[in-house]
Amino acid sequence: MTPISRFALFVYSARRLLQGAALGFGAPLGWFGLSWLLGITPNDPDYQRWLFGYMLLGSVFVFSLFGFIIGRHEQRFAGLCLIDSLTSLYNKRHFQLRLSQEFARRKREKTTLCLIMLDLDHFKVVNDTLGHQAGDVVLMVVAATLRACVRSGDVLARVGGEEFAVLVPREGLNGSVALAERIRASVEAQVIPVGGGRETQIRVSLGVACCDGLQGGGSPEALVEQADKALYKAKANGRNRVEIADGSACLQEDTGAAERT
Repeated sequence: MTPISRFALFVYSARRLLQGAALGFGAPLGWFGLSWLLGITPNDPDYQRWLFGYMLLGSVFVFSLFGFIIGRHEQRFAGLCLIDSLTSLYNKRHFQLRLSQEFARRKREKTTLCLIMLDLDHFKVVNDTLGHQAGDVVLMVVAATLRACVRSGDVLARVGGEEFAVLVPREGLNGSVALAERIRASVEAQVIPVGGGRETQIRVSLGVACCDGLQGGGSPEALVEQADKALYKAKANGRNRVEIADGSACLQEDTGAAERT
């Protein structure tokens, strides 16, 4: 752990300690204030009832507040673990988790599962000529374009610097290739302003693989490997194109494209 990380952890722990101390000291101070305002003394016959009611309501309030604070931070930390901070897409860790889940469901329900891997063409040129801030803008625009193309049930993630993945459950090869082509055309059509009156365009290469096209049904790792090989083939064949993994072509006649929402 770096010194900056240790300091950030110390600050976070100190804040939680101060919040707990404030609530701890606030309970007796609140009782003294309430008893003073209402004129309640230990000799009052209803003193015990007032004290019990205050402790009951105070305990419920304190534990509810702490639960709310902890829940908010757990939600925030969960988001940091699953979401790519630049593009707001799922990150590689969550993609791998969903890939395993969808592959297990595909085996259980006997459905089709396809994967699209895509990589920005000549992205290094954008960073070298326009700067890394412009490169970040390009990545965000591409992410927004991908989000507009996929279905609500598809899993979209940034899995590398300029590499993205789309997991397409319950869809055959024809529908997945159509989606990949729609993504390619949509990205190609974007004119991206990158600041300072400058604009740029970007292209993408895509590889498509379906698990039913793998020997013996394959595995999550084999599906990724086949989609990567198709992506490399798209790069080798001139870029800005969609290529299909070897062995997936057998699905073209067997599985129709489902309607996309």
